[in-house]
Amino acid sequence: MILIAESGSTKTQWCVVNQHKIEDLHNTPGINPFILSIPEIETIMRPVSTVNEQYKLDAIYYFGAGCSTINNIEKIERAIGHIFNCDTIHVDTDLKAACLALAGTKKGLIGLLGTGSNSCIWDGSEIIHQRPSLGYILGDDGGGVSIGKQLVTDYLTMQMPKQISSKFASSFNISAMQVLERVYQSPMPNRFLAGFAPFAEENIDDAYCRNIVSKQFKQFFIKNITLYPETDKYELSFCGSIAHSHADILKEVAHSFGLIVSNIEKEPIKGLAKYFQKHPELK
Repeated sequence: MILIAESGSTKTQWCVVNQHKIEDLHNTPGINPFILSIPEIETIMRPVSTVNEQYKLDAIYYFGAGCSTINNIEKIERAIGHIFNCDTIHVDTDLKAACLALAGTKKGLIGLLGTGSNSCIWDGSEIIHQRPSLGYILGDDGGGVSIGKQLVTDYLTMQMPKQISSKFASSFNISAMQVLERVYQSPMPNRFLAGFAPFAEENIDDAYCRNIVSKQFKQFFIKNITLYPETDKYELSFCGSIAHSHADILKEVAHSFGLIVSNIEKEPIKGLAKYFQKHPELK
């Protein structure tokens, strides 16, 4: 039996898997080792520790945001080691999870549009080309943080059309001082900013909101997808809540760049579980 975790900045999904069974476990908040300490990570993981009493774990596979540096990988490994009874621990990026879930052993051009954003070319076994993921301050075009940041900035600077601005005010009732405090003085500013993104989905029939999302996706393609070599040789697939929520706009933008989106999945956890079921040697 193996334990799989897939973590973005907003939530972490867990499941246990063997060749015959997939069992979903309790979801926990998102984990980003760039922001959280080991004790904080352990606190988030602890509600899932009851799995120790139910199963003998042969391995734990953790895929998460921020797991692109040795230091962050070690933080996650140490937290897992303190919480779970298992000697075999594998930690990798949330982008690797998207690759395994969307493409498996096939080649593919993979995009991740959730709270943040990322992309790569997958050769069926490893990532061979990847644009740098610069996080919610320097990057994440097309992701929930970037969309939310654009919305709240337009609202506070009175660049948002009057009708939609009134709806925004009714939905959030927030002042410039409150936003500044949450962004610059409180923990998890990325999660706070991403919290505004659902407003675009709820009002996507409004031209302003649709234009925001479309422009964000265009920036993602310009800064990521179009810079890869020979993109026409790969199937283009996406994973993430933002990609799933705005699938029609994402497909329109891709078409404007001469590309076709073959698959969009909201969450990779089910695809990951099925991948590991097909590859028992990994257990």
